[in-house]
Amino acid sequence: EGTHWFFRRLREVNPDLVIENCASGGHRLEPFMMSLTSMSSFSDAHMEPEIPVIAANLHNLMLPRQCQIWAVLKPEYDDTKLRYILGGGILGRLCLSGGITKLSDGQWSIVTEAMSFYEKIKDVIKHGESAYYPSVAPSWRHLRGGFALRRVSLDGKSAIAYFFAFNEAPSSLKLDMPEGDWTIADRFGAGE
Repeated sequence: EGTHWFFRRLREVNPDLVIENCASGGHRLEPFMMSLTSMSSFSDAHMEPEIPVIAANLHNLMLPRQCQIWAVLKPEYDDTKLRYILGGGILGRLCLSGGITKLSDGQWSIVTEAMSFYEKIKDVIKHGESAYYPSVAPSWRHLRGGFALRRVSLDGKSAIAYFFAFNEAPSSLKLDMPEGDWTIADRFGAGE
C-alpha cells in the first residue's frame, strides 16, 4: 500500500512524469501496479535471444505501449545481431541500453534507422490489437522455428507485421491480415 501511495503521489506532484514499473521478476506485472505507471520493464532476460518470444507472448497480458523492452547494444555485435535486438525492442516500448556510446558510425546508423522505423509504427503499438502466430518449438531456451505477430490499429487502416525466425526455421511464416488492400509501406529487420 505504501508503494501504491508513493506512486500516486509522484503522479499528483508531476502528472507528466514517466514512471517505470520495475517488475522485479514479474511480481509487479499486475493490473493495479501497471495502472500507476507509464511502462513496465517486462523481463530480466534483456540480453537473451528469447526476448522477441517473451515480448510477443506478453501482448496478451499487458499493453505493448507499457511493455518496456531493453535493446542492449554492444559494439562487438555485427549488423545482423544489432537488427535482431532492435527488432525485438520494437515489439513494445523500445529502450536503448548497453554500450551505445561506443557504437561505430555504421552501427549507429542502424540504431537511427530502427528509431525512425519505430517512430512510424509507435501509434499502432500504442493503440492497436495483436494476434500472435506461434510456431516456436517447445524449448524456449534453444529457440527453433519462428513466429509471426500482427498488430492492427484500432481504426483498421494500418498494421505492423512482425516475423522472427530461429534455428530450424520454417520455409515460410504466415499471418492473416484483415480484409483490405494492404501494401508494405516500410520495413526494418535482420533479413532484408
